[in-house]
Amino acid sequence: MFNGSAPTSACKKKLYALRPQPGPTAQVQTQRTVLERRPEAADPESLERGVRQLLADKVSGTLVGLWLLVPEHLRLGTWDLLCTWSGQATPQVEPRLALQLVHEAALCVSGIRQGRGLSQRGFELANGLPFVAADTAIHDLLDAHTVAQARTLQIALGLLRRTRGHFQGHRLAIDPHRLRSWSQRQMRRHRFQSQQEATAHKMAQTFFVLDADTHQPVCLTTGTAARTVTQATPELLDLAATILQPGTPGREPALVLADGEHFCAQLVDDLRQRYGFELLGFVHK
Repeated sequence: MFNGSAPTSACKKKLYALRPQPGPTAQVQTQRTVLERRPEAADPESLERGVRQLLADKVSGTLVGLWLLVPEHLRLGTWDLLCTWSGQATPQVEPRLALQLVHEAALCVSGIRQGRGLSQRGFELANGLPFVAADTAIHDLLDAHTVAQARTLQIALGLLRRTRGHFQGHRLAIDPHRLRSWSQRQMRRHRFQSQQEATAHKMAQTFFVLDADTHQPVCLTTGTAARTVTQATPELLDLAATILQPGTPGREPALVLADGEHFCAQLVDDLRQRYGFELLGFVHK
């Protein structure tokens, strides 16, 4: 009996206990300022809310000009390529992190990500994010994908660019780029050919194929410091052949321009057996 008084707490229905409980929220490490890092929610709902809030705040900054790249992204299908590479749909954070990498390259930003000061300047919004991801999140993204997936992405992008007329592939220049590395690993050391008297240093190697007529990159591959030009060039030409398809009906063979570093019998024999490529070398003096 209630005795005319209010019901006790034991009689309350406590409907709040029946509310659906949200699952664990995904988080990524973000670079809030040059000195401050903090985790942020990265589930689809949090991303949408954060981006909508930035738009409502009338964001402005020195990097908002990245929005001018949107028409080019639409022409090339950049977003579809990144979603396919990441294996995730649009609402997820992975393709947005990949777009951050693309825009960092568009800005020609080099150095350590935490020292670039890209946060709170409109850069994050162009990536569909309410934050700038730190190195940890980017490394986790790249570690989750293989070199074969990167090759597939390059081929798809290269075919689209060739269709758009960005390059024709009549004359190609192959060249290894070596950037000094401060890795703690035990690595072979290199010295530049023009600086034979200089001290050899650890190098990170990247091998490029460029279209000599339009000065546009066609494809690239990376290798360990111990990998030689003779070992890397056949794989690089296989990638270029898939994109350019030289020697097929209606297309002329591609003339490959190389420097003296490529003058070795093994590489010349490999090119002689390839259909669609001709080699022209020159020597630095």
